Amino acid sequence: MLKLILGRAGCGKTTTVLKRLCQAGQERRQVLMVPEQQSHQAERALCKAGGDEVSLYAEVLSFSRLANRVFLAAGGVGEPELDSGGRLLLMYQAVKAVSPELTVYARPSRRPAFLENLLATVDELKSCCVQPQLLLQAGEEVEGPEGDKLRDLGLICGAYQALTARTALDPRDRLTRTAEKLSTCPWAEDMDLWLDGFTDFTPQQGEVLAQLMAQAHQITVTLACDHLEEDEGGTGIFSPARRTAAMLLRLAKERGISCEVENLSSDCFSRVSALNKVEQELFGPQQEPASCEGAVELHRALTPRSEVEWAASRIRTLV
Repeated sequence: MLKLILGRAGCGKTTTVLKRLCQAGQERRQVLMVPEQQSHQAERALCKAGGDEVSLYAEVLSFSRLANRVFLAAGGVGEPELDSGGRLLLMYQAVKAVSPELTVYARPSRRPAFLENLLATVDELKSCCVQPQLLLQAGEEVEGPEGDKLRDLGLICGAYQALTARTALDPRDRLTRTAEKLSTCPWAEDMDLWLDGFTDFTPQQGEVLAQLMAQAHQITVTLACDHLEEDEGGTGIFSPARRTAAMLLRLAKERGISCEVENLSSDCFSRVSALNKVEQELFGPQQEPASCEGAVELHRALTPRSEVEWAASRIRTLV
């Protein structure tokens, strides 16, 4: 089952997840998934909410740590992976192997800066699950320099992919390998997964989530938006979260998984009224924002450094 918990910033989504996770902990294994940079903070919050025994039935994972758990269960932990230097050298070999066939990238193809840019492009293509064959096909369909550029990228990415298959794995393929392992290994069977703090998911992460949906007892995802209906034009402040919700619902529907959407009430705000007004009206359509009665100050700085210095001076003044 897939459950979406929707709510504006500060309405208690994380608190709700931690409370329900701890309540359901005695029934089955619980996993809280958060972005990489929030894992330590989430572990502290989970321990505070669940007490000393919470580690017996729950843990906090990011996508990279999830991959390690799956590799431990299905095999693949000991497979060699390239480091940054190895990736650069292998990209050089890939460009060198296809250089007679290149057109747009033929001349600057051996410069280190160019190779680093190629690796960044490869990373983006891998996160979006774009295979070299698709680039070659697009290069044939598009005329002019754009088509030649796509064709060159397809040749380079194909050669790089072939070299990694023969030498060592590219670390950017970890999530793709995780999805492949999950297709045969029931790692998340009868497990509750809670995803909190995410704004969106890459197609590569979506492949992992699709496999987890088919195995887990329930997946609960929190998203910062007030409703699923898109605003006119699709460019509102909550549009990224709504697109993410639509993607998750589509994945669940394709696999015949039941879905549920819960909207948390905005009445649970615990901030002061001035901050509530800022959250609700800063990006709103109204021309004249409501007065915050002097509790919120607006300061325009020339540089980020001067902005920080002004904020620090105000903090010292107030304390």
